[in-house]
Amino acid sequence: ARSVRLSDWQMVLPRKTKLVHVIRHGEAQHNVCDAFLRRRDTHLTPRGRRQARALKQVIRQVKPEIAVTSDVLRALQTTQLMGFIGPVIVAPHAREAGGWPANEPIDASRAVSGDLKHQFGGYEWSRVLQESERGLRDKQNQCKQIPTADAEAVITAEVTGPAPTIKWEPRRVIKLRAQKLAQFLEARAESSIVLVSHGEFLERMTGDTYMDNCEVRSYKLLRGKWLRVQLHKR
Repeated sequence: ARSVRLSDWQMVLPRKTKLVHVIRHGEAQHNVCDAFLRRRDTHLTPRGRRQARALKQVIRQVKPEIAVTSDVLRALQTTQLMGFIGPVIVAPHAREAGGWPANEPIDASRAVSGDLKHQFGGYEWSRVLQESERGLRDKQNQCKQIPTADAEAVITAEVTGPAPTIKWEPRRVIKLRAQKLAQFLEARAESSIVLVSHGEFLERMTGDTYMDNCEVRSYKLLRGKWLRVQLHKR
């Protein structure tokens, strides 16, 4: 699918419509070399950075009131470069479909108080931190149920065992994430929202075709249904 230059189009919509302007992140290292799929925190390529900066014109056209982004590095970098000035919420539900290490989120502590604070520390990270706390509690509770001898064996295996196999995120879990994200967006007071996320996840969430890097699509979001906006040429 080809990106639509919104400067060439006019959107005809009823007033008070909830609009979500969906953006797939810019080109990243794993998009041009499959070997990077097995690495965490893949960066935007120089081309991907140019793609993200080119979004500034689109942002001026659609005038979003708030931005929501995945906590995967390439989405965060795209959000930073696209020229949006306003509140940015980091949403764990907007992550790419789980499996490859490249689709894992960054460690939130790096953005809140670490080496990435100067880039992303001004974003709203509360939802990610809450999820991390829940995950840590669940893991601790699971560990408490393992006998001491077995726990020692698990630790040894983690240190000396072979590289872990890829565990793909089940489709039902992706669907549930998509539903929760849609509910969150619909509950927001803003009528125009920009969402920066990922190809496979967006395809499954909207039911639309796979997006190009930094392609922009606008949807009317109503009761969990993603209705692509009809654009009328001037």
